[in-house]
Amino acid sequence: MTQVYPPTAAPAPRGLDVDRPTVALGVALLSTAVVLSTYYTRLEDHLDRSNYVVGLVATAGLLGIAAAALVGVVVPRDADATTDLVAWPGAFGALGVGLMIGVGLDDAAATEYVAGAAVLLVSIAGYLLVQRAPFVVTAIVGFFVVYAQLLDDVVGFGDDDDIGAIRIAVALTVFAVLVTGAGWLLPTRALSGVVAGAVTVVGFASLSGVLAVASSFQAALAPMMAQRDYAAGGGSGLGSYDNDTWVILALALLLMVGWGACAARTGHVGFRLLVVAMAVSVTPLATVVLRAEHPTWWGVVLGAVGGALLVYVLVRSSGRSFRRQQATLPGAGGPPPYVPPTSPPPAGPPPTSPPPTSPPLP
Repeated sequence: MTQVYPPTAAPAPRGLDVDRPTVALGVALLSTAVVLSTYYTRLEDHLDRSNYVVGLVATAGLLGIAAAALVGVVVPRDADATTDLVAWPGAFGALGVGLMIGVGLDDAAATEYVAGAAVLLVSIAGYLLVQRAPFVVTAIVGFFVVYAQLLDDVVGFGDDDDIGAIRIAVALTVFAVLVTGAGWLLPTRALSGVVAGAVTVVGFASLSGVLAVASSFQAALAPMMAQRDYAAGGGSGLGSYDNDTWVILALALLLMVGWGACAARTGHVGFRLLVVAMAVSVTPLATVVLRAEHPTWWGVVLGAVGGALLVYVLVRSSGRSFRRQQATLPGAGGPPPYVPPTSPPPAGPPPTSPPPTSPPLP
């Protein structure tokens, strides 16, 4: 007899997640108040106390909400998992602390160090308490501020008229490697690497853009410079950014290879996007700086290499599919022998053995 089971109930529809968007909107408005305070407090020659107080109150509000949610004063202590009441206000509050310190210290020599270190320390404390990704992002921002100021003091990026493209490119590369390596020990290894990579891509693209603009101005002024150099008995000053550009391209290629390895290890799509973003933003600007006479060859070579890589993966995937199909086929000795299905037992009661017979009488 076939047993009939009652139909299973359909899963309940997922309710609307109202808390997280509401928290995001509240954080956005308070953070906007902090940014407005940062801009207008020092807009005049003196410190505008009213604007500064607004920024301080908004920053305190962000950190206060995060602290209240963390200690469980109003909501359960685990409310951050469903509302982000600790991670988002706390992370943006950390940035607010840095901005308010920067506005207060203004042009002091240690402004960047103190502000960046404050953001970094508050973010580290927040991450140790709740292990949430927003604190990783703000910690990287704080570290970048300290790192950039330290390199500027040691190397001196703006000490002369030179752009210093090679030094900046090397510094950005070291920053990406340091943050990715340090974050690799954390559960958020992919996030820290992608955020540092995004900062590096923006830096490389901006640096290449500056070189492209400078090179264009240099080319426009070339006739005047040539006449001046001829009158002075010197050579032409054109081509001074070529070495910088080749170094930038080499470092960009190394970073792309490293991000490809990280993508293979973690499977995170962010590393793959970094590879694409670096290539499509830096390479065209580099051809402008190098004043490529035949840019068609750049496109042909890059397109050929890219197409070859795609064809390689296509052939590799086809080979894997073919091997899987071969594994499901019968062996080389032919199909297995035919085995007839077993017939069902005959209907009726099972056969009984005959009763035992008694031995014959003597």
